Amino acid sequence: MIEQKLDPLQAWKEVYEQTEKFWGKTLGETIKTEEYSAWMGSVLDLNLFYQKMMNDATKGYLEKVNIPTQEDIARVATLVINLENKVDNIEEFLEENTESLGQSPTIKRDVTKVKQDIRTLENKLDKILELLEGQNGILEKLQVPAVQAKPDNKK
Repeated sequence: MIEQKLDPLQAWKEVYEQTEKFWGKTLGETIKTEEYSAWMGSVLDLNLFYQKMMNDATKGYLEKVNIPTQEDIARVATLVINLENKVDNIEEFLEENTESLGQSPTIKRDVTKVKQDIRTLENKLDKILELLEGQNGILEKLQVPAVQAKPDNKK
């Protein structure tokens, strides 16, 4: 009589390979069906609908508590950038005209004052941007709990 030794690891490996082969084939065939594609489409539609509802609810909440949305911050940032461009254009214009008009003390004093005013405006714009970025951070922190609280609807 031949003694056969039972190896639990080998037995487990064989069961695993057979199970994986069976389920791999079964799931491969299922994924190729039209019904599976339709089901996945409906799951995607449901997720998109849920995301839209969450976005709308968050936007409504933020409007009620008077916190700017990302669109508001982006709009203000665009206005700030446009204003900075205009300030740069004015500064270039003044520099060009100062050189062409000569170096009278009155013009120099006026140009210096305008430059100081421009720097003051730029500092104020930087502060506005910092405040907007801070509010954007608050907005993101408020949106994170809403995303974490989202229930998993897996089928």
